Amino acid sequence: MTGYGRGEVVVNGLRLTAEVRSVNHRFCELSARLPRMLSAYEAEARKVLSDSLTRGKISLVVMWGEGEREAEPVGTLKLDERTAGRYLELLGALKNKYGLKGEMDIQSFASLPNLFVWEEPETDPEFYLTMLRKVVTEATEDVIRMKEEEGKALRKDLEARVESIRSRVGHVRERAPERTRVAQEKLRERIRALLTEGQLSEDRIAQEVALLADRLDCTEECVRLESHCGHFLKLLDEESTPGRKLNFLLQEMNREINTIGSKSSDVPIVEQVVEVKEELERIREQVQNIE
Repeated sequence: MTGYGRGEVVVNGLRLTAEVRSVNHRFCELSARLPRMLSAYEAEARKVLSDSLTRGKISLVVMWGEGEREAEPVGTLKLDERTAGRYLELLGALKNKYGLKGEMDIQSFASLPNLFVWEEPETDPEFYLTMLRKVVTEATEDVIRMKEEEGKALRKDLEARVESIRSRVGHVRERAPERTRVAQEKLRERIRALLTEGQLSEDRIAQEVALLADRLDCTEECVRLESHCGHFLKLLDEESTPGRKLNFLLQEMNREINTIGSKSSDVPIVEQVVEVKEELERIREQVQNIE
């Protein structure tokens, strides 16, 4: 399910904000973007998300300050004197050994790698980690509240579609005996039209009619499909994540309705089968978003 959450914490004049966005996805896919000072704690931020969110394409953005303007605690840029001295020593040795001419200007020298380093402000790492956990937790809880509201609407839609399937299966069960009776009469008429009186005993005809009735009978499939509908509704009440169970149950429901369709060429029954399959496909799309 989709959701958006935002968290903010202010400590010692420092403001840290976090935004979490979640869109529909079959699995749980996390991405995170943290400020440079907090990048070492990315694993902790991901853990906060994964402990509460089990499905969706989830993105986390953490920033200092608010909006595009960041207010990250600024470190001190310093010259690495040891590296600078080594550079000068090696350049002088290179010049003397190969008889090179020319002087190194300040611009070229300053562009050498690792000459300047950032010295981070001295602060207890646990201070930043606590801030990060708090702000990400707040944003995650905000996302969950939004998902719960969407989940209520999704539940109502699923319940209505399952009840629609139950109703259509009921129509199939009512129509099935009539369909069998009509098929039996047609079979008797075809046999009598092809054979002269006495060539086939009435018992033999009755046996063929009974076999046909058994092949056309879809009562068992209807009962199982109605049972699956009841099980589906019960799973919606589970507190644990029912998404995978519902997906498996839909496969079983599809199998039953396909069997019912293959057993009948009766137009009213086929119409109900088509409608049930359409409802199942809509439910399958929605179930992919359930956590």
